[in-house]
Amino acid sequence: MYIRSKRRATALALVLALAAGAPQARDQSAADPLAQARAAHAKRDYLVAFRLLLPLARGGDAEAQLRLGLMYHYGQGVREDDTEAFRWFQRAAQQGDAEAQFRLASLYALGLGVPAAEAEPDRTAASWYFRAASQGHAEAQHTLGILFLTGKGVVQSQSEALTWFRRAAANGHPEAQRFVEAHPAPR
Repeated sequence: MYIRSKRRATALALVLALAAGAPQARDQSAADPLAQARAAHAKRDYLVAFRLLLPLARGGDAEAQLRLGLMYHYGQGVREDDTEAFRWFQRAAQQGDAEAQFRLASLYALGLGVPAAEAEPDRTAASWYFRAASQGHAEAQHTLGILFLTGKGVVQSQSEALTWFRRAAANGHPEAQRFVEAHPAPR
């Protein structure tokens, strides 16, 4: 009888220990500032999102830097400021974040927030689009196709344009798919 009650007590202790561990896991995710910032942003509580993102971004978190850049670019909870957006996109882009690379390239291409000392913004834009496109970013691939088609920031090349349109189409980009359908590969 003693052995049975000892087993039951051990089993009960194990169940309680596991149960006690479960809330801790939930508390850890609830305490994740990046997850909280995403949730606040989704609820359009931009002030909370900003407050949570800023220390993470300053600490080098690429996603937080990208999100801050977007908030500055669109004026969400902060004054719209493309110079600040540029700064945060650049930090995340330099860490290899494809979306940040695409956003930074777009600012270069549009001349928004770009430092006055930038001598060749179109070439720099093309370089950042290329980095994002090389990681499979469909919008960057499509945009790179346009750049090669027009010769903006790159040497004009229809074959290179088609290469990038095909890659974007393969990644589900609808405009690139329409372009590829309208311009089939030569046989």
